[in-house]
Amino acid sequence: MGRYHTPKKRLNRKSRNWLIAGALAVGVAGAGYIGLNSFSQISANDLGFRITSETEAVASIEVSYNTRDRIQCDIRAMNDSYAIVGFKSLVLESEPTPRHVRVNLDVPLRTENLATTAGIEECYTVPQDF
Repeated sequence: MGRYHTPKKRLNRKSRNWLIAGALAVGVAGAGYIGLNSFSQISANDLGFRITSETEAVASIEVSYNTRDRIQCDIRAMNDSYAIVGFKSLVLESEPTPRHVRVNLDVPLRTENLATTAGIEECYTVPQDF
């Protein structure tokens, strides 16, 4: 009973089921839209390295990212006691058309001493005006 002893008006089963299905469809579509628009996973892998001289190393890396984002990757060279003897920050600029790409890069590094390894430290998103 509702207020003033009037019977509550209920939706019939068919209308209620259609409302529930519509709400679920809107929720799933909204979640999918948000998920696809915010996709910005970055993955970075070492492919190898070359020590070209006592003062230079070359790191071969692979970076996968969404071109909507501006990415900065930090590459380091280390000696046999794992001290960093060379470092370089590399910026991958964004593009007007967002798409997921995978790029292979050879990054030369100047070193203070003889390096025994070189590779990627990390990649992350940076602001457009950074």
